[in-house]
Amino acid sequence: MSYTFIDTQKEFDELAAKLAKHKYLCIDTESNSLYVYKEKFCLMQLSSEHINAVVDTLAVDIKSILPVFADPAVEKIFHSADSDIRVFKAAMGCTFVNIFDVMVAAKYLGIIKCGLDNMVKEFFKVELNKKFQKADWGRRPLSKEMLDYASGDTVYLKRMRDLMAAELEKKGRLEEVKGQFAQICKIEPTPMRFDESGFLTLKGARQLNGRGLAVLRELYLAREVAAIKRNSPPFKVISEDLMLRLSVAPREGLHNLSIFKGVSGYVLANHGGWIREAIQKGLKAPEYNVPHREISREKRAYFESIKTRFKNLKLWRKETAVRRNMLPEAIMGNDVLERVAFSLPRSMEDLHAVRGLGAEKVSLYGAELLEFIKKHHAGK
Repeated sequence: MSYTFIDTQKEFDELAAKLAKHKYLCIDTESNSLYVYKEKFCLMQLSSEHINAVVDTLAVDIKSILPVFADPAVEKIFHSADSDIRVFKAAMGCTFVNIFDVMVAAKYLGIIKCGLDNMVKEFFKVELNKKFQKADWGRRPLSKEMLDYASGDTVYLKRMRDLMAAELEKKGRLEEVKGQFAQICKIEPTPMRFDESGFLTLKGARQLNGRGLAVLRELYLAREVAAIKRNSPPFKVISEDLMLRLSVAPREGLHNLSIFKGVSGYVLANHGGWIREAIQKGLKAPEYNVPHREISREKRAYFESIKTRFKNLKLWRKETAVRRNMLPEAIMGNDVLERVAFSLPRSMEDLHAVRGLGAEKVSLYGAELLEFIKKHHAGK
């Protein structure tokens, strides 16, 4: 399908005015998180009745379309709406009402391969081009091939939505999935914050001794500074594996960095200086001892009981998914299931208070959830 590339404010505002009169709008977004320290919202794809557009969101202000996002009379159709809605909300304050997520719908129908390319191939026998899945959408100018690729992400969404809505209606699940869509509309982006103690979460960090941890900490902090200076994701500066290897043998690293796997000529030339400085600083710093918190026997038992409840609730979810021929995450996401395990609800009112559960799921699963908890976790 042909498309229009929009990179002027006048063209975009005219498009937004037209879309405000339409009954549906298919939406996708592209960002550049793989290429910069702080991602930018780079491109927006829109498809509706007789309209297929790719919008350069680095060139235009898209505020004129925000009323459409909030208009209950216009259905907004996505594939994986939670990620796109986070992009919009991180870029600007906005509200979404009346969405349809074809990926979520697929999970409610028990479709295991619910990636966009898989579903387009399954339903329409069309192979989508995957060449630019990890492209740098922040570069300008964008090639025609990249724009062609981007435009294809929304053209099948309406047809897919109609097929799935009909199947959900037939199975009596349409209202249920609409409740999930309402919950997705409430999703908020996670603010980007650097955690100075994040080095302790790296795989293998806790196996290091106190000196190794001191070196790892300095490398971790210095890598973040280097990433900001170069406007690059930290993982593209040097890898976590390399930082851990250097922390195991820091003196060897000071003597000869090039013997370490992952230290290429490029790394030596561009990062060798600050890597050596960080290692030296870590060797001079006091050994780092992981803060040890004394946990009482009662608290330990309490947290173990939550873990056990969560594990048992996952079994309940799996059995329910098999019974209803749905994917488990369509029954209840892990985040919501964890909140149920933590709160140990005893009544419908308790369930209604669980964030993200929603009235529809309480109505569907509330009674059996309460019975399950009563049976397996009575008095705990």
